[in-house]
Amino acid sequence: MKKLISFVLLLVIAFSIMGAIPTKMVKLTIINKSGYDVYMRLEGSPLTDTFHYLTIEAGDRDAPVTKLFTIMSDVYTRTTWQCNGLESTGNLVVDGNIRLTFLPCNEMQCAWSEYDPDAGWLTGCDNDKFIIPKVTHYTQGEPRMEKVTYWDAFISGIPKAGTVHDGYWNYANATYAWDIYKYKLPIGLNFRYQY
Repeated sequence: MKKLISFVLLLVIAFSIMGAIPTKMVKLTIINKSGYDVYMRLEGSPLTDTFHYLTIEAGDRDAPVTKLFTIMSDVYTRTTWQCNGLESTGNLVVDGNIRLTFLPCNEMQCAWSEYDPDAGWLTGCDNDKFIIPKVTHYTQGEPRMEKVTYWDAFISGIPKAGTVHDGYWNYANATYAWDIYKYKLPIGLNFRYQY
């Protein structure tokens, strides 16, 4: 009888330990096409109390570097270093298998074209011009795949009255303004990689 009670007690303890962390293991695939090394630090919630430091070597469009990691599903606090050390922070919602593709630095991600009656056709695919679509439908790819890009964008032009810019310069008897801002995608709450 003592052996049976000990066995039942051992089973109860084993099942309670197994049920302590109600998360599952998932695959995180990271594809680096950025041309620079990508480093990502993931800090889990108190539920999992996990910590990951991921390193993905430099790759490009012709020879991307793909790394597969197995992590627990959780909402991670994320810090990423990409594009020669540029740091970004946010969350990574890991609720299943995810594939992140880091795009080449200083390259805009394509968007579907939209017609705006005030501005005409708008597109985000012109790399020789800086055009921001008012309605963005970025081509993310297949489900559970997100394309990541984050870099410093430089914009210059004729300053508008009443606006403050990062700097000004004079050329040919005219004053131009310039601004530096972060070009970052994906944007929106429906993505797992969040800024």
